[in-house]
Amino acid sequence: MSTSNILSKKRKLKLKSFQKKYNLNFKDIELLNRAFCHSSYVFENSLDENLSYERLEFLGDAVLKLAISEILYEQYPSYQEGKLSKIRSQTVSDRNISKYARLMDFEDLIILGKNEKSQGGSKKESILACAFEALLGAIFLEYDKDGYKKALEFLKENFLEDILSIEEMCDFLNPKAVLQEYTQGLNSKLPEYITTKEEGPEHDKTFYVDVKYNNKIIGTGCAKSIKAAQQKAALEAIEKLKIKPQDK
Repeated sequence: MSTSNILSKKRKLKLKSFQKKYNLNFKDIELLNRAFCHSSYVFENSLDENLSYERLEFLGDAVLKLAISEILYEQYPSYQEGKLSKIRSQTVSDRNISKYARLMDFEDLIILGKNEKSQGGSKKESILACAFEALLGAIFLEYDKDGYKKALEFLKENFLEDILSIEEMCDFLNPKAVLQEYTQGLNSKLPEYITTKEEGPEHDKTFYVDVKYNNKIIGTGCAKSIKAAQQKAALEAIEKLKIKPQDK
């Protein structure tokens, strides 16, 4: 099993630069490369399906949840299980970890098939999140018995502040209700949710929603249901407007 056919000199230099920036040292450069290889590329080039990041993603998902659990357990010694679970759920969500991937310029690292690339796949929340989990899976394997320790260290070094900032936003259990209450406190106008696009087959659609207030788009969201997309749009609006829990 090899990905050497897509490991050009330019690609190796790009991965070397990435590792240097984030204090990583992969002896198995093909393993690191696989963490960024989307199934669409593998399919279009008739490669072994195990050369995509999907198996690494499966492993990295477990590593991420355990590492975040440990971080939260250490950082919030007075919090009970329920609140810790709520914060963890938000922290490991695709919406959140895709932000980490963007900060690390994953859009320039992910390898896509031509069709997926033409559809802006490197910017998709789900693809960015999956690649981030795959990277954690690759770190876990590369560092062998120290794999989990290295993955935890990687998250703390690069995202501890972001992880801890989630705690405040977790007071918003219903972003739509919070946003509506906030805007009603300003004037009588209510946020307006507009479904701008639908993608995918009838049984597996993705919905895109904008939330407008005073004729301006203040948030966007996408999800597998309109309701969930609206909640994501409202949460983005809450973040942009810097609404605090005490503002509710």
